[in-house]
Amino acid sequence: MDAWKREVERIRQATGLPIAYLNVAQEDSEAVRAAQEQAGWEIVQSGSSAGRTWMVAIWPAQWPDAARALLTLLLAKPEQAGSAQEQVTAWLTEVAAGQPASPPNGLERLWAWRERRVCFLLESSRSEGLFELPALQPLLHDFFKGAPVSLFPIRPSHLLLAVPVSALDGGDTEDWLEWAFGLHDLISTELMENVRVILGPAVETPALLGQALTDCLRLSRALQKYRPRVMVADRRQFPLERWAASLPSDTASLLGDTLTRMMPAPKLSGEQIETLETLFARQLNVSEAARQLFLHRNSLLYRLDKLTEETGLDPRQFPDAVLLQLFLLFRQH
Repeated sequence: MDAWKREVERIRQATGLPIAYLNVAQEDSEAVRAAQEQAGWEIVQSGSSAGRTWMVAIWPAQWPDAARALLTLLLAKPEQAGSAQEQVTAWLTEVAAGQPASPPNGLERLWAWRERRVCFLLESSRSEGLFELPALQPLLHDFFKGAPVSLFPIRPSHLLLAVPVSALDGGDTEDWLEWAFGLHDLISTELMENVRVILGPAVETPALLGQALTDCLRLSRALQKYRPRVMVADRRQFPLERWAASLPSDTASLLGDTLTRMMPAPKLSGEQIETLETLFARQLNVSEAARQLFLHRNSLLYRLDKLTEETGLDPRQFPDAVLLQLFLLFRQH
């Protein structure tokens, strides 16, 4: 935080007392704090925002009590120092990292909403991480017709949008999912970015953004592992994948081993996997699945018969379909 940096320098010059300002990556903050304390420094103030952590440290033996007391007045706390946008970004960064975090104090007063906001989580696949906001913001401004869209960078690779419902012409979840597809097409075409878009809920207040982000990240991580080709989704979709991704690794391995003993099937081809996933996505409706695969219905039936021969399971029957879905999750990945 630049304000702390300037204040620390001013205090050092005015008093001659040992005081230091540190600005480190958030993932390194605990190690840096421990190293400073081991060296004899005391961290008297700290805060985080947008993936960075700031600390102010003093050499306690040389600081009189009266001078220490003034530090709390000279160095504003993070929730007092930053804008609502900065505070929410810092809070959401902690939420994304799985840390226990509460919304900033007085958030409803600092940032009052007049209407609900729909959340969209953008996930960049760039090796260097986060989106180029200067290039993205004008596109979003035009796409959402100039509406006041809030952007929260969640390092290393996510960006949460909070979009007023009125900017989406009202509508419902099905309509908002179309906006998510539009966002994906816009960014893919204009910025040449391979981006995944997760549609989150419509939230009433900014204090609910943390839960919205958690829900979106849960699906995002499940898709990374189990459905990497799915680039647009509603946070409530793919419940089986979300469940599988939530399992401890040893439990997932045990399930995979159990499925192997139950169904020692050969490794499925890409065509067979696509056939099964399409059939499951169409609720086992063979005619709908054939249309999506651009196949004659009889051609799809032939494929399914061959799958039954190889696996001993008929994907058109619900109990067998469940086992095959589990097979795809735990045997193919």
